[in-house]
Amino acid sequence: MRSLGVDAILPWEIGILFILLGLLLIYIGNRQSKKTDIDLNKLPFIKPTTKIIFGGAIILVGVIQLFPLLR
Repeated sequence: MRSLGVDAILPWEIGILFILLGLLLIYIGNRQSKKTDIDLNKLPFIKPTTKIIFGGAIILVGVIQLFPLLR
């Protein structure tokens, strides 16, 4: 069986922190996207879809850091 060649570069504890940070970003992005009122004085610095995409990417990196625990 061939390997993907993906390896952890940080301790698994950091991977758990990445997963929690990613979940937090997805939660904040989801809450922000449900707001329907648009106030030009309170425009968000980062769009909610960007937060959701970055949150998902950070979760993926966190899961990769947990690979050594599977052995």
